[in-house]
Amino acid sequence: MKKIILALDVYDFNKAEKLVKETVTYVDVYKVGPMLFLRCGGRIMRTIKDNGKEIFLDLKFHDIPAIVKLSVESAKELGVFSLTVHSVGGKDMLVAATSVKNRPKIWAVTVLTSQVSSEEEVIKMAKLARDCGVDGVISSPLEIALIRKECGEEFNVVTPGIRLKKVDDDQKRVATPEIAIKEGADFIIIGRPILNTVNPVETLKNIYDKIG
Repeated sequence: MKKIILALDVYDFNKAEKLVKETVTYVDVYKVGPMLFLRCGGRIMRTIKDNGKEIFLDLKFHDIPAIVKLSVESAKELGVFSLTVHSVGGKDMLVAATSVKNRPKIWAVTVLTSQVSSEEEVIKMAKLARDCGVDGVISSPLEIALIRKECGEEFNVVTPGIRLKKVDDDQKRVATPEIAIKEGADFIIIGRPILNTVNPVETLKNIYDKIG
């Protein structure tokens, strides 16, 4: 499976549809977050599926265990490949989420990449998720190698905070695509560094070619 997850962080269905159709050569999984899901969830998810690709539903569930379990069951019915939960929801919530049979992959958010955090806190959250049966974590590029060491090779590490160059934005713990892949990320999530360029498809192709 291709390692780039393209974040469809746009408001407009037509723009999202165009991005999917133009980038299928380089992407197998597309991230649908709350912004796009609330505007056109069904339509964009059908578009992704119709193009033979997978959906990463990034709604970061965090609620009482029963509600999170029902949310995972609903995501399963939508046919998504993966979804997110917040690890700070705790053991009972995570166990409830993973108890759904034939469910999508569940990736737990350790600490948002917009926040400053210690490695100890990230590893604590990653181990909790692993012990509760979660398939992997969403974590910044700076903790990839340590999570690999502490949680094992089968545990997915999915990495946002990807930047092509140094920029001053809301992401604090960042790295380039090449570094993230070298450190052992299973997938890298890229949005703005592609979407905010003059030619998003060419930018995506260049990243794809560099990371193999």
